[in-house]
Amino acid sequence: MGEIVRLVLLKLVDENLLFNGEASEKLKTCGTFETRFMSQIESDSDDRKQIYNILTSFELLPSRTDCDIVRMVCESVSTRAAQMCSAGLAGVINRMRESRSQDTLKITVGVDGSVYKLHPSFKDRFHATVRQLTPGCDITFIQSEEGSGRGAALISAVACKMACMMGQ
Repeated sequence: MGEIVRLVLLKLVDENLLFNGEASEKLKTCGTFETRFMSQIESDSDDRKQIYNILTSFELLPSRTDCDIVRMVCESVSTRAAQMCSAGLAGVINRMRESRSQDTLKITVGVDGSVYKLHPSFKDRFHATVRQLTPGCDITFIQSEEGSGRGAALISAVACKMACMMGQ
């Protein structure tokens, strides 16, 4: 996600909408805007100190407006990422409900990943969008502490199996 933000910022610089139309060499370098910066930027208070510090580490001199624009770009990209992840999961959940011919599907989903765990609003946006896209489903999310996608899948599978056994 950080690379997408970097590319959007460069586009805004090219259109003279950001940083007085001047990008630093560091900002122009692929892979330099890490996803963790998005979390820090979106967590920043109204004083924008964190945003300012991150942007100055890129050898930029941002104005308050520049800081606000960068925050909006980060929020837009992370929201879109949460929605894209949600759409995939919602499709699977809806398919499961339909294939079981159930009016209501009660399901537990194991989730893993550093963005899910560390980003200040990704998890809430993800949950809200999945629930919006899955009417007729009662979804419980479990955060995997395994540190592996396989761990999340295992938790989900075990929880689903236990729920099925208890329902019979």
